[in-house]
Amino acid sequence: MSAEQISEMVLDLYAARSEAREYLDFFVSPDIEKKLEKSRSSIKKEMSRNSKGRNKSRSTRIRRFIKDISSLNPGAEPVAEIMTFAVETFCEVGSDQIIKTSVQNGYARLLHDTIVYINDAGLVGDYLPRIEKAVDSMSSSWWRGNEFKKLLKQELKETMESL
Repeated sequence: MSAEQISEMVLDLYAARSEAREYLDFFVSPDIEKKLEKSRSSIKKEMSRNSKGRNKSRSTRIRRFIKDISSLNPGAEPVAEIMTFAVETFCEVGSDQIIKTSVQNGYARLLHDTIVYINDAGLVGDYLPRIEKAVDSMSSSWWRGNEFKKLLKQELKETMESL
């Protein structure tokens, strides 16, 4: 393709797809803090979905917000930050609301993936204390049950042992 054809294709793509527009705008003017704040807001909004005291969040959506950040190739720290924020948020919500077992398992896998990622990136010292604090500070009320907290503590322990 000629330079003119490539230029025309990029302009068409920019006009046609909001995801492409977002990526190209970031490429021209990289502001990772703005992107992180948008992702944090989206994660909070997703985690606040509930009905009759039951949380209706979707772990797949949370993963998509994380993938949106990692697809920009901002480096390891912003990705570790948004992953850790997601863990902190679902721990906080899990203390207050009932989360379906299938969704709990999805969040346990995300916890595992977060720990593996921060370990591979050499950021364990920065982010693991935040993760441990989030899991440990979950409420354990007898009437609500603390299966989610137990699941996360077990996942945390098993993941750390496997590293």
